[in-house]
Formats: sequence, structure tokens, C-alpha cells
Amino acid sequence: MIFSTKIPQRCLVWLTVVLMLAVSLAQPTPAVALSIQEEKELGERLLTLVRKEFKFLDDPDITTYIRRLGQEVLDVAGPQPFDYHFFVVDNREFNAFAAPGGIIVIHSGLIEAAESEGQLVSVLAHEVGHAVSRHYADRLDKTQRVNLGATALALAGLILGGGAMAEAVVAGSLAGSATMSLQFSRQDEEEADLLALRWMREMGRDPAEMLGMLRTMRNISRFRRAQLPAYLLTHPEPERRIAYIEDRLYIDRLPTRIEPRPGDEDFEFEFHRVRQRIFSLTRSPQDLLPALRHRMRQGEEDPVNFMARYGLSQVYLADRQHKKALEEIRKVIARFPDRPILLADLAIILFEAGHGEEALEQLIEARKRDPNDPYILFHLARTLQQLDRSAEAKPIYEQLLTKTPDHARLHFRYGQVRTELGDRAAGHYHLGLYHWYLGEARMARHHLGEAVRHDEEDGNYQRRAKEQLATIARLGNK
Repeated sequence: MIFSTKIPQRCLVWLTVVLMLAVSLAQPTPAVALSIQEEKELGERLLTLVRKEFKFLDDPDITTYIRRLGQEVLDVAGPQPFDYHFFVVDNREFNAFAAPGGIIVIHSGLIEAAESEGQLVSVLAHEVGHAVSRHYADRLDKTQRVNLGATALALAGLILGGGAMAEAVVAGSLAGSATMSLQFSRQDEEEADLLALRWMREMGRDPAEMLGMLRTMRNISRFRRAQLPAYLLTHPEPERRIAYIEDRLYIDRLPTRIEPRPGDEDFEFEFHRVRQRIFSLTRSPQDLLPALRHRMRQGEEDPVNFMARYGLSQVYLADRQHKKALEEIRKVIARFPDRPILLADLAIILFEAGHGEEALEQLIEARKRDPNDPYILFHLARTLQQLDRSAEAKPIYEQLLTKTPDHARLHFRYGQVRTELGDRAAGHYHLGLYHWYLGEARMARHHLGEAVRHDEEDGNYQRRAKEQLATIARLGNK
């Protein structure tokens, strides 16, 4: 591949940001592994770059689902030195990575490629295995003795995958050797795989699900030999991994008690619903309609095929064909009447079609059936707010802030409500967090500064805003 010697302006911005990161970390260090605190700091810095490069899919149903699966892995992994955070980003690359400090990021393209929940869990378990073993900390410790600046640049490029940052890394003269040093070794991969195999068994899941995702990775690597996906830069040798996992499964031949997931004894409803939601959020209706109609023609008695109707409801909603969207979602509800989250999906379509009060009725019923679901609660509060009932929406948003504190749109809505109710300091503070979680440091600083200026009562939001401003400055967003 030939790259132009003229780097686009966006790439130059990225180079500047990452080199600032490298300089800030380039302090004399002993020849020992990074400390836990240093690894957390590096993870925070890298997360700010990820937020700038990618759109996060922080819809509460998607984040709740992926974090539940991640927590399932952590429950068997044992006590950890980090507070783990699981994110999904809008990017169609087959990619996932464990950034330093317990940050696990899954690309939407990988979830789309998964054929079952078990395959997705196997990836999460593998990435947690890297984090638990602190493989990046080990890699960084070894390479920082040579050139910490090149190492930081290469690490950012590796985990971000395609885009401006990756182009900047390839264009950089020091990136090659540093990138090679940061690739996980065979020993790293085997250690993460063996941990994932053990944890899959302990979770009551089929460890052979790992092979499905590895075969998908192998097929992608064969199809795209000219330009390797980012996942294969940090997770090399899928063929070898398939071989030794097959050998390990044969040698162990341990009895595995596969537990049915709660409510999914016959069908992984939540997995297939979230997967269809991700499709609808990341692709155009024109791209999705042919595939969904083809799936339905394969036979709707199969619940996996039937879920194409759910996908159609979301595609028609995105295309503002509300009547068709309502027809499809009602068919899905008739097939799965015990799923209250579908009432929230129905309510969203009803509201967009101009039936606000009917939408509210459906959300109230959904909340009665599942009082703690963040997706139901968020859209209930949003609907109340849009029906000019902000005082009723406020406590629901506050309940959600304890469940999903880094949900950007939640902070936006709650900031609006607090402003509408006369508390401008709180409103600006949460609008500041909203922009920060979108990777917009300049707008975040503006609103946080306004929170400091308007807080004239107890000083609580002034203090919190100043702390957040300090964090933004510390992470190189001055």
C-alpha cells in the first residue's frame, strides 16, 4: 500500500495529540512493569482518543447488555485491580481491544459478525484475559526503554484501527518497530485464550464457541490479505490459535454443564434484538432492507429468521415509515409477549408518529413489568420531558445516572431538565459531561465553566465542575 507524503490536516492533529501523550509519559522509569495507577492513567488518555475518533453506541439497551456480559466474565475472573468499563463503538471493522486499565472496547462490526451470544462472550473473555494478565503493561514496559514516544503513537494507532490515527501511525517513521513490539506475543495470546476457555466453562457456557469467532477472524484475514484488520495487528495467528484450542478441547474433554440463559432457554432473544438494533443504528435502510427480507423468506418459524421483523421495524422507523414500523413491531410483540422491552420499542415508534400519550401508556406498562430496565426508564423519562412533565422525568433520570453514569444522551437530557427547572449550574454541568463523553473537549470546558460561574448556592456543582475541568486538562485536552 502506498501512502501520500502529504498528511491530511486531521492526521496532523492526531499526531500532535498522541505525541503530547508520549511527551507527558516520557519520564525516567525503572525497568519494572507499569504500576496500576500508571496503567489506569494511560487507559484514560487512550479512551479520550477513542472518543474523538469513534461514535459510541451508548444507547442504554446496548450498553446494559454488553456490560452484563462483561460482568458475567468478571464474576468468574475474581477480584480485579481495575474498575472495568465496556464500550461499543460504531465501526464496521471486525475488532475489539483491551486498553490499559480495564477498558474493553468492542466494534459494532464484531458484534454483527457473531452468530451467537456465546461467541460474543468468548471475545469479551479473551479481552478480559489480556487485561487481567496486564499484557499491554508488559509490552509497554519493554518498549518504553527504547522509545516511549514511538510506543505511545503505535499503541494508539493499533487500538484505534482504521482512520486518521492509523494513517498517521503508518506515515510515522518510528511506528514500524514500535508496532511490532506492541503486538501480542504467542504466549500472550495463549494465556488469554486459556483463561477464556476456563472462564467459559465456569460460566456454564460452551468453550467451543471460541472456535466460531476465530474461524470468522481467519476468513476475514484471508479475504483482506492486502490490508489486515486492526484486530489481526494485535491478535495475530488465528490458524495457530484454532489448532491449539481444538487440541485443548479434545485433550481436556471435561464435562461442561451448559446453563440456559435466564429467559433464553430456547432462543437468545436479547442477543438477536441488540444485534438488529446495532444494524439499524450503523447502516442505512437501503443497505438493510434486502438482507432482512431475504432472511424472512427463509422461514419465520425459526425465531432467528423471525427477528428480521424486529429489524424491519427499526429500519422503517429510521426511514420515518411509521405505519409500517408499527405493523412490524406489533407482530414481534405478538410472537414474544413476555418481553417488556418491546413495549418500549413500540412506544418510541408511537411517539415519533405523533401519539405521545399512547406512547406514555406503553412505557408505564413496560415499567410495571420491568421496573429497573435502563432502556425503558430512559425513554419513559424522555417521553415525560417531551410532554412538558419535566418534574416527573427528573427522578427517573437521577435513578438512571446511578446505573449508566457515562451515557452521553442521559446527561444531555438531564441537563436540559435541570435547566428547565431553574438550576442552571446543574444543567451546564451535565451538558459539559455530555460533550466530554462525545469527545468534544472545547464544548465540555465551556459548559463546565458556566457551571462554576452559576453555582452560587452550596458550591456542589462548582466543585464537581472544577474537578472535571482538571481531569480534562490532565488528559491533555487543555
